[in-house]
Amino acid sequence: MRRITGDRDRAWLEDLFDRHSRHLRAFAVRRVGADAADDVVSEVFATAWRRRDDVPDPALAWLFQTARHAVMHQVRSTTRRTALHATVRDQARSDAAPSAENQARVLVEAVLDELPAIEAEILRLTVWEELTPSEMAVVLDITPGAARTRLMRARQRAQEVYLAQLGDAVPDPAPTPAEQCSPQH
Repeated sequence: MRRITGDRDRAWLEDLFDRHSRHLRAFAVRRVGADAADDVVSEVFATAWRRRDDVPDPALAWLFQTARHAVMHQVRSTTRRTALHATVRDQARSDAAPSAENQARVLVEAVLDELPAIEAEILRLTVWEELTPSEMAVVLDITPGAARTRLMRARQRAQEVYLAQLGDAVPDPAPTPAEQCSPQH
């Protein structure tokens, strides 16, 4: 049996869209690219409309969880994200003098690529989406305590990967004149 909806339901959805669509689109753009981001956002709000009785207040964490599922579906059905990463890496390699922003983006992507998928996602949710551990817990369907623990581990592992990559990029220092003159033991 189809439920007849009124102006109040439409107003609720419009308000939800106005408050959160920009955040959800940014979330999707960073994961599947601009071309597919609008599809993800549309799917999130279609799901919210269908399940409006289940949407909590505040709704942002629930919307991010729904967006995460839509993104996972999008990634499974296309290779856009993989192609985007390859394009960014290739472009960074081919640029004679890449900008500091491009260098930073490539470094961040390289670090995230080295992390397990869940740790990379936790860092993206924290930094890019600015979610608290409690909000991340809803998105990832884990407890807030587990979210805090995973965030701490993800930060530690990201730092280790970063330092390892930094160490690979820094050449051995040349000996100083004093070291060149000192006798070897």
